[in-house]
Amino acid sequence: MRLKKSLGQHFLRDKGVIRRIVDSMEISPADRVVEIGPGGGALTEEILKRNPGELYLIEVDRDWVDYLKERFGDRVKIFNADATTFDFSSLGEGLKFFGNLPYNVSTRIIRNLLSHRRAFKEGVFMVQDEVAERLRATSGKDYGYLPALLHNFFKVKKLFKVPPGAFTPPPKVMSAVFKMEPKGFDISEEELLELERFLKRAFSMRRKKLKKNLGLKELPHQFAHLGDKRAEEIPPEELYALFKAVSRR
Repeated sequence: MRLKKSLGQHFLRDKGVIRRIVDSMEISPADRVVEIGPGGGALTEEILKRNPGELYLIEVDRDWVDYLKERFGDRVKIFNADATTFDFSSLGEGLKFFGNLPYNVSTRIIRNLLSHRRAFKEGVFMVQDEVAERLRATSGKDYGYLPALLHNFFKVKKLFKVPPGAFTPPPKVMSAVFKMEPKGFDISEEELLELERFLKRAFSMRRKKLKKNLGLKELPHQFAHLGDKRAEEIPPEELYALFKAVSRR
C-alpha cells in the first residue's frame, strides 16, 4: 500500500527495534492498550503477542483502517480518528499507550494526551530525536512551554535512538523512543489551560527576562530571585508555583 507524505508516514520495519519498543513496557492480560498510528500493524502484531486484555488502534488513514481490520479482525478495536483531537478518555482509565507518532503532528498528539491524563497509566512513543530532546528538557535551549507544562504531570525519559534504516521509507532524521509516566499531580482542565497560556507568555521571547515576558513590573516577593532570569532557566515545578502566586493577585 502506498505511503502518504501528507500524513508523515514512515513505517517501522526493524523487528529488533519493534521488540525493544514493546519490551519497554510490561503488558499483561489485565492491561488495556492503545496504539496510536499503527499503519501496517508491525507494532500491533508484537503487542498482540503479549496478550493484552484490550488493544485499541487509533488510525487516521481510512485505507490502513480497512487493511488492519482485515489483518487482525476482532483481536483489536479500531478507530478511524485523528489522534490530535481524539477523546482518549472515552476508552476508560488505566490505559497504556504505544505509538510511532507521525513527525508532523507528534507534539500535538502529546498535548492532546495531556488533556486526557486521567486515562493515562503509562506510555512509550517514538518521535523525531530532536522532538524527544525537547520533550525531556527541563532547562536550556531545548526547553519550552510544552515540556514546562508536561513535566508537571509526567516523568519523561528518553530510552534509545532509532536510525533511519529501521523505517520504510527511511526518514532524513534520527528517531528516538521515550517513556512517559504520571507523577500523580493533577489540576482542573480550566487551570491547565490557564497554566498553558501563562507558560506560552513566559517563553514567548526567549532572550527576554521572565518578568518582561509576563508583563509584570515586579514578581511576587517570594519569587523576587527569578526577576533577572529567563524562563528557560527555571524548572517546571517552580514555574507552576509562580503561576499560582501570580494567579492569586
